[in-house]
Amino acid sequence: MAAKPIIAIKHRVTDYAGLVNLGNRVFVSLTGNLNYPTPVPALASLQTAVTDVVNAIAVWGPKGNRGPHTALVDLREKALTLSQTLKSEAQYVQNTAQTAAGSDYVAMGAIIQTSGFQLASSKTPQGTLQAVQSFHNFVSRKLNANQVKMKWKKPLNTTSAGNVKSYDIFRGTTTVFSAAVQMATTTKTSFIDTNSTAGSVTWSYWIVPVNTNGRGVVSNAVTVTVPSM
Repeated sequence: MAAKPIIAIKHRVTDYAGLVNLGNRVFVSLTGNLNYPTPVPALASLQTAVTDVVNAIAVWGPKGNRGPHTALVDLREKALTLSQTLKSEAQYVQNTAQTAAGSDYVAMGAIIQTSGFQLASSKTPQGTLQAVQSFHNFVSRKLNANQVKMKWKKPLNTTSAGNVKSYDIFRGTTTVFSAAVQMATTTKTSFIDTNSTAGSVTWSYWIVPVNTNGRGVVSNAVTVTVPSM
């Protein structure tokens, strides 16, 4: 399913020319646009806000021949008004497109793009995760004698940290993964296990990363002998 399209206004308040260009583009795109019959704010208000910034830029002057500080203050105030007007217009466009398209996000995106606004970049689907990296037994003096700590790093092909939802931890008494049992799930990249039996045990561990596509590639086994307390 396509992601919900969201309008992105990337111009800062101090990007005066960028705001003017966006304001002009939206004004032209919304004029007579049947997708947006009643723009809010009104297009006249948007055009006024654009014109005010253009005039304020002229008074402030080009670099090397600037006007008084009061002209800069006025320009900043006019630019802030234009920025706020564009944000309000964008919200109107977003809501109107949502009403028209419902949950059809492809259609919603197409309607929004007739407004002159740009859409935020869609996140790249992660796909199946590769195996975790650097999976190993972490030796620490802070652990009890009957404890073992496993550590690893996120999969190599992870496009962002949030794309790994969790890690499934498997443990077995042999090095055969199919005979192992899932013993825990964690969002961290480490796990501490405790031997509560009366004698020493040898356990093999595997880590499986999980995202919205499900489980990824199983790690290699790490086998550890854990003494009793």
